[in-house]
Amino acid sequence: MLGRRSLRTKVMQALYSLEINPDVTLATLESDLDKNIDRSVALYLTNLSYLVEICQYSLVDKARRMAKYIKTEEDELASTLIAANRIVVYLQNNKSYNDHLKQYKIHNYIDVEVTKAMFNMLHDKYTYKNYIANTAPTLEQDQEVVGLIVKKILAKNKEFEAQLEDNFINYDDDQQLLNHVMQKYVEGFNEEDENAFMAGVYQWEEEKKFGIDLLKKCYKHNEELTADIEPNLKNWEMDRIAAIDLILMKMAVCELKYFPTVPIKVSINEYIDISKIYSTPKSKDFVNGVLDKTKLQLMEKGLVNKQGRGLVDS
Repeated sequence: MLGRRSLRTKVMQALYSLEINPDVTLATLESDLDKNIDRSVALYLTNLSYLVEICQYSLVDKARRMAKYIKTEEDELASTLIAANRIVVYLQNNKSYNDHLKQYKIHNYIDVEVTKAMFNMLHDKYTYKNYIANTAPTLEQDQEVVGLIVKKILAKNKEFEAQLEDNFINYDDDQQLLNHVMQKYVEGFNEEDENAFMAGVYQWEEEKKFGIDLLKKCYKHNEELTADIEPNLKNWEMDRIAAIDLILMKMAVCELKYFPTVPIKVSINEYIDISKIYSTPKSKDFVNGVLDKTKLQLMEKGLVNKQGRGLVDS
């Protein structure tokens, strides 16, 4: 769903907490990482749930308008068509999706007033007005209007943003990427696919093992990883190096030595990219230079053992 870069970022955050509090146990770090990963799944499910709730709110809106003693022309034209949108109906009937909603208690994150605000925002969109003018929308039209909700409502509504920020401390790290994931699923939606929208969740849950293993190995080999890097810190004292940079470099070296199926190039490039986001402007060049030298030294010593063709190319 989010990919290994997100897992690496979450492991980095766990190791940074260890940097701040050296007394924290590995068990505590593992537990925190596990919860952090689960929060990403819950955030994704909350986005999907709001998507359904917005469309279903058309039923509430229609009933409210029809209950008026004096109805306007807009009231008379109120539509519930979007509640029958193929994607919405699919999610409502999908067992895996609904089981996960219960497992993660997503109902705790749904606010009716936020749903109403987003439906009203949707109601004024030109694409939505065209959509409800249809009597029998095509699948492509269903995808178009749901794509509009993902790109222009969920990604732009300030009430929704505030709601997620209040409930998910991982919002800043994950929301933008999760929005892209949802767009991808909407564009490729297939009614016959039992795992539409949920395949990423299964993959994320399976990938969790990679994150836990990375955390454990970094924790276990911390001093050794520091010793691998230290000779290449020319003119730098350890206490002068940004903590995040040092953590990222140790994580990269850990992958080089203890993750035989992860290509060298992937490991190094991933941590350079993460440093661009979470560290200083000059970090990417510093991290790149140190890792390049360290990699060559480890290879000369026979400490980089990769399984499979193409994994050693750098």
